[in-house]
Amino acid sequence: MPKYHFEIVDGFRLEDPVGLECANDAQAKDLARNIAHQIAADIAGHSARNVVVVNDNGDEVYKTKI
Repeated sequence: MPKYHFEIVDGFRLEDPVGLECANDAQAKDLARNIAHQIAADIAGHSARNVVVVNDNGDEVYKTKI
């Protein structure tokens, strides 16, 4: 299974050096939305943060606001 990295971006990039295996881009997108939802629940106020999904080739395949 391909590995995807879920990075947090808010002007700075918090890289995910480990990543997670997902069956495909669609599963990685679903996981990114879940990560963003959980972070939004944990922090107060409006944020300019995004969860960015990067595949093992280094290509950005998805981005969602937190």
